Amino acid sequence: MNNQTNLQIWDKHIHAFVTLSNTNGGTGLLAGIRVGVKDIIDAEGLPTRNGSDACADVPPALTDAPVVARLRAHGATIVGKTTTTEFAFTDPTPCRNPHDLRRSPGGSSSGSGAAVAAGVVDIALATQTAGSLCRPAAYCGVVGFKPTYGLVPTAGMTPLAPSFDTLGIIGRDITTVRRAFDLIVPDHPPSDQMQIKAISGLWETDVPVGEKWRGALAQAANALSYIGAQVDRRPLIAPVASIVTAHRQVMCAEAFAAHGAMLSDSRAPLLRPKFKAGLEFGRDITPSDFSDARNLLKTERQAFWDRMSDHNIMLTLPVPEGAPLIGDTTGYQDWLTPWTVFGGPLVCLPWGMDQLQRPASVMLAARPGQDRWLLEVAATLEPHAPPISAPNL
Repeated sequence: MNNQTNLQIWDKHIHAFVTLSNTNGGTGLLAGIRVGVKDIIDAEGLPTRNGSDACADVPPALTDAPVVARLRAHGATIVGKTTTTEFAFTDPTPCRNPHDLRRSPGGSSSGSGAAVAAGVVDIALATQTAGSLCRPAAYCGVVGFKPTYGLVPTAGMTPLAPSFDTLGIIGRDITTVRRAFDLIVPDHPPSDQMQIKAISGLWETDVPVGEKWRGALAQAANALSYIGAQVDRRPLIAPVASIVTAHRQVMCAEAFAAHGAMLSDSRAPLLRPKFKAGLEFGRDITPSDFSDARNLLKTERQAFWDRMSDHNIMLTLPVPEGAPLIGDTTGYQDWLTPWTVFGGPLVCLPWGMDQLQRPASVMLAARPGQDRWLLEVAATLEPHAPPISAPNL
């Protein structure tokens, strides 16, 4: 029985892949590294169906997206295309969480998180427009890295909202993620060696937070202190609700600009309810409302980084609790939306299991452009994290 047959049998339970590749890896620095590619990113010879029945008949891509080409050039094995919510929006997928098949893997990069968690790939390409990379990483108990906005080329990727779309990596550990990132963005400047001046806290919202998750944040803050960081423990300040509202206006307006033609042609009946509603919402955003929303986000982005002038690392939680049961959502993302708007790099680190045996996670953030610095800090913190239980497949 070959590896592809084994994967097909395994994936009947998880549904992490929509298409498998017949190609083998080559030689190079990533030889032996197995890669999943989110199905909004082109990989030569495989169709990009965007998680949508409206794209069921698209032909295979003729070329790799630049990020896929770079991984392949260094010897990585492209295993296949991973499950995504429709056009990376919010309608749930058939994908399941490997730690508990009753639970969501998150979205929109559902299959990327699940495939890494199950151990069938070492890294997977994922994207984030609101919380679509960090949430699956957190729910599935793996490392998630969202680079600085605009750092990784998005050519060959189906857009959702170009003002926010960011291509990143979900991986089994920080070392593997760093190896891939260094080859994807070889000209990114080296990290400055800085004293870690961290702030550890949560957004001031009324969202209930799981006890284990609060404990994980406290433990991670203590670990940062242990490795020599200055840690200021206090709430994070930003008008989260206003940012989420403005972000949705911009995101949906840009989604309509990219995909709105489908509302009035033969593809309309094939669209999932939430994506269709998002396009309709975006269609109704006036130019004035769009401009006001963009200006609010720009103002809040600058205000946040001004408030963080004395800190170079932010430690927080990506989500308030573990993966939800399968339902009509892919989980809570409002805590992640401001971080996506602020544009800096993010790293989600697995941090043990909660009382329901769901993975827990903490998240590190840094200023735009400090990607390598953030990955170095995460690599230093990672050995202090409690272990994640293996999926029970």
